[in-house]
Formats: sequence, structure tokens, C-alpha cells
Amino acid sequence: MNPQGGSSTRNQQNNVLWPLPTILAGLLGLGLLKAYTHTRSSSNAVKSHDDKPSDPDLAVEGSWQRIYASLPLREISRAWGYLNSLTVPVFLRSFLYTSYSKAFGCKLDEMDVAHLTDYENLGAFFYRTLKKGARVVDTSAEMVCPSDGRVLCLGRVSESRQVPSVKGLTYSLDALLGKSSSCAGSDVSGDVAAAYNADAHKAVRKGNVLHFCVIYLAPGDYHRFHSPVDWFVDTRRHFAGELLSVSPWIVSKLRNLFVLNERVSLSGQWRHGFFSMIPVAATNVGNIIVNFDDQFVSNSPTAPSAAQPLGSYYERHFTGKDRVALKRGEEVGGFKLGSTIVLVFEAPEAFQFSYKDGEIVRMGTRLGTVE
Repeated sequence: MNPQGGSSTRNQQNNVLWPLPTILAGLLGLGLLKAYTHTRSSSNAVKSHDDKPSDPDLAVEGSWQRIYASLPLREISRAWGYLNSLTVPVFLRSFLYTSYSKAFGCKLDEMDVAHLTDYENLGAFFYRTLKKGARVVDTSAEMVCPSDGRVLCLGRVSESRQVPSVKGLTYSLDALLGKSSSCAGSDVSGDVAAAYNADAHKAVRKGNVLHFCVIYLAPGDYHRFHSPVDWFVDTRRHFAGELLSVSPWIVSKLRNLFVLNERVSLSGQWRHGFFSMIPVAATNVGNIIVNFDDQFVSNSPTAPSAAQPLGSYYERHFTGKDRVALKRGEEVGGFKLGSTIVLVFEAPEAFQFSYKDGEIVRMGTRLGTVE
């Protein structure tokens, strides 16, 4: 008897498909409840007694933007994550993954497994690794692209510490990295934490400025991210925010998007001073992986920061023997679909990016250097 056939195959199909009606039927009711309760709680959270935003850096501006932000996107993302974890019957795998690849432009010739059927579920396919040689790290570059994707915007942070976005929108650098007043919990004492606080990096070295780069990973892209430079990570901060879409169109319409969404801020030092790498979650991409941090869990209702107000974070420090040293091109983690990487770093004024807004990038290619 074929161990893969008969009743075994039928049972496997039943195990895969039975939760779907329950999930789809429940999302509507959950969505209505979430939209109602979120709208009320958000209104109370961001309004002060004079009916103005208590923190404008976290405000959602615009009528349709507020309605959109009230949708149950976190619950939908968790349901999508559950669906991604379900075992796909072997006979459906090639068809499903090939169809997805055609729709989103995945390059199947780069995957490091022999057959599509080796991926048990959609989650494994999304988080696939590449075969050796598919990406080559430019060892002559001072900074390389941390991921595949498209450059949304890059340039310099303004003197007012506003990060330019697309179509004239901006957002607060301090809100992105974490204000000292927003710390909800730390693994070290306040005095020690103060030395690593993002607020302490307002003074850059003489001749340096703060640069930034935002790279959008589409659903069909390679979803793992790598270190763009040689650097040391001192601090990890987890912000359990929203899970709004980070598609280029939404980014162009919704101010403060990257400080509203769930994200993990990795901060430390490189040869020119301060360096930070911020993977930002999005709709259906609540699960962020950080390889060196076994305590970090994203998009979880049990995460410490999940119960805190928007903008709050929990942090962990890597000091002494626990200090994390990352090499240029080394894998740091990844997204369980696609999302955005934000880089903010100190460098000489002569630093020049090798790409322009809107251009496609591949992990390991030259991102910039000091001319």
C-alpha cells in the first residue's frame, strides 16, 4: 500500500481544510467588533482633554486613514499566519506555489531545494532560503543592500529630526527609534539604559550627518534581511504597534505609518558612529524573525509590549560578552512574507547612496559609500 495515499491523504486534506470556514466566518464578526472597540480606544488614547492629539508623532491624519487604521488588521494577520502554517497536501504544492510565483514574480530558479513539494506550507515557501551564489556580497562596498526590494526613499534626516517620506510626508526619528519617556520595560537599570537611549544620539560626530534609507519588500521578494555593514548591536526595542499595509501607495497617503506599525529597532555602532536597522511589520507580515534574539516574539498578544500604549516599547541590551557583532552580508533575520527595512545611520557628509528613489535593489549590492 502507498503510505502517502488512500485514507491517509484524505485525512491530511481534512486536517488542512477544516479550519477555513471557521476562520472566514469569524473574521466578519471579529472585524466589526474590532473596528468599534479600536476606534473608541484609539480616540481616548491619542486625545487629550483639549481634544488635540497627545502625541502628534503618533497621530493618524485624515478621515479615511482613521477608518482604515481601525480595521482588525492584526487579527487578520494572525489568521493569515495560521493559514500559512497549515500543511499543504503534496499534490497541491507545485500548483499553489507556482501560481503564487507567477502572480508575484518569485524567482523559483534561486531556491535552494530540489522540488517545490519540499515546502510543507506557505510559510516555509515564503521564508525560503536561496541557493549558494544567488546573492553575492560586494566586499568593496562600505554598505550593501540589506535585502531585495525597491527603494521607497533615501537621503538625510532633517535638522529637526524628521525623516522625509514620499510625496512630502515626514515622520519623527525619535518616535521611530523610541523616546526615552516611552520605555515600558528594560532588562537593565535606568542609568545603564540611558547610555544606550536613542535620544543620546542627537549629537553626531563633527563632519557627520544622519542618513536614512527605506526599502520595501514585495510579496514575491526574498524575505530574509542581512547586515548592511560591519557593526555592533547594543539594543533591541520592540514596538507592538499596528499592522497597516506598507505598500508604496499607502506609504504615500498615511503620515507616521512607520512609527504606527509594529517594528523592532536594532541600534548600535559602526565605524562612523550611530547605526540602526528597523524591520517594520505590515498587514499579513506580523511575524518578524531576529536570529540572535531568542527572547523576541512579534505579533503576539502575550508579548510584554502588546498591552502598552501605542509608541511604547520593551527593550533588551547586548553588552559585554553578550554584545552582538554582525558582519556585512550576514543574515540577521527575516519576514514571514514581505515588508519594509528602514536604515538610519551616522556617516560623513560625503556619504553617497548608489541608488535613487524607486530603483530595484538586491541584497549584497552596493548601497552606498563615502566618496
